[in-house]
Amino acid sequence: MRTRSAFLVVLLWASPALAYRPFDGTDADVAETGEAELEMGPLGYYRLGQTSFLTLPGVVLNYGAFHRVEFVLQTFNFVQLGPLTGSPRDVLTDTAFNVKAVLREGCLQEKPGVSIATEIGALLPNINGETGFGGSLAGILSQCLDAVTLHYNAEVSYNLEQEIELFGSIIAEGPHRWVVRPVAEVYVDSQIPVGAAVPEQIGPSEIGNTTYSVLLGAIWRAAEKLDFDAAMRVASAAGLANFEVRLGFSWAFR
Repeated sequence: MRTRSAFLVVLLWASPALAYRPFDGTDADVAETGEAELEMGPLGYYRLGQTSFLTLPGVVLNYGAFHRVEFVLQTFNFVQLGPLTGSPRDVLTDTAFNVKAVLREGCLQEKPGVSIATEIGALLPNINGETGFGGSLAGILSQCLDAVTLHYNAEVSYNLEQEIELFGSIIAEGPHRWVVRPVAEVYVDSQIPVGAAVPEQIGPSEIGNTTYSVLLGAIWRAAEKLDFDAAMRVASAAGLANFEVRLGFSWAFR
């Protein structure tokens, strides 16, 4: 274990380098060319074991750089509440710059069939958190059914802990024609030490840092370009239970 406390390391593992409020995964769509989308979580509460944090704020900025391509810059600010446990009180984490591209236009682009996208990311050093650099590669597939839209995410990354990280999630959204639509997400995220990356070498002791997460919430379409969201997430990360409340909004503008 590095000199940083266990809860901080787990906190840095908590989210992959994807974003779509209020989820940890994303969808197979991008911002329109020349349009920016601001996703903010101006208020969040996160409890990991016996330690509590406020997220003030979490920020994701998407910009439609080209047709079917967007740039994504994200970062999240965690402020520890109560007595310190050996780490800085204010940590900027999950900082990343991603390029997301739609490979196949489908139902999210108002065309037949599934939408398929990929996202390539650079994981950047965190203020008061982990240093160094990492990278990620994700595949996203979105499927529109009559009563639900599903988004499937699969990502592999080399994280700032110098481990290979595997992430998979399924997002479910209620009908987009509803003003308020229910949403849910389940995901599994595992870290594998680089020295144990060969499959036949991997045992229970090598894949001990796994997060299992369930999120339930709702998205309110307040206007054509403005959504508000609220969600609760429960998870188990490296043997520690955690609970999170997410409140935020997404705003598209030119």
